Amino acid sequence: MKKINLMEKYPVYTKEILKSQTKFKNVDEFIEALKEKIEADEIATYIWIFDHFSHTKKIWWEIMEGMIDGKILLFCFWQCIPKPQAMAVRPRNIAIAEFEDKFVVSFLEAPVEKANTKIINWIIEHIED
Repeated sequence: MKKINLMEKYPVYTKEILKSQTKFKNVDEFIEALKEKIEADEIATYIWIFDHFSHTKKIWWEIMEGMIDGKILLFCFWQCIPKPQAMAVRPRNIAIAEFEDKFVVSFLEAPVEKANTKIINWIIEHIED
């Protein structure tokens, strides 16, 4: 996965995955596989799936040309609240955008490297060589 600075301030991990590199045919299949990883994890808790594409289309805002679907998988990864402000950067999420030939998977960098590594592994294990 590649780390970028989105809008010059948000540290985001992102990866383009060709549909020919994975078994998934659509966003829903990809989301379901990641949801299973979250539900099987000893620390993570599944929260919800937000259909960002449908929401944006419904309110007539701009959608990138070629994008055919986009959903966000929300979950929480923490086992402590060291200070009340820590809750402002939670929960975590993984965003998956679907195009005709690929998926673009992204997530905001977590403050704990172990969490980033786990999320990256959940994503890249679905890429076929």
